[in-house]
Amino acid sequence: MTRLHSFDDFLAFLDGNQLPHKAAPAQQLVELPSTGPLPGNLFVKWERTVPFLQLIHFMLEVPADRVADVSEALVRLNNLLEVGGFGFDHGSHRLYCRLTVPVFPADGIDAQTLHQLGTGVVRNAIELLDAFQAVVDGKPGADIEAIYKQIAAARKASMAQA
Repeated sequence: MTRLHSFDDFLAFLDGNQLPHKAAPAQQLVELPSTGPLPGNLFVKWERTVPFLQLIHFMLEVPADRVADVSEALVRLNNLLEVGGFGFDHGSHRLYCRLTVPVFPADGIDAQTLHQLGTGVVRNAIELLDAFQAVVDGKPGADIEAIYKQIAAARKASMAQA
């Protein structure tokens, strides 16, 4: 069981296991490739001044005229979900899914646990990608719960037929 206690430990683990990544040591940020229907990559940011790391996956670009509805949708979903974590970066106009995890230097974090948490962030983003896309495409942000339920029901019916 590999324990990671610092950003340097994390980089050494990635390098030692020949895992593809891009590192920005000055920002203590690593970009890991993400596969599947979600465009983009997973970012892992090891904070310097607080004992946390952040796992962030950007999801969609949001046109300026859809920001209000997307913002309303993410606020509503964050309140409904067991683990919220959706946000919006106003500078880049991108919706993202983020999880912040405590990592105390003495304890560190298990590498397998970090992998599972990163996978969870990606899965959460994928699970809600179509619902957010519907809002980006013009559906009201206030309807995000109904939109998601409709999409989930259609997925379930499709799987039952397969």
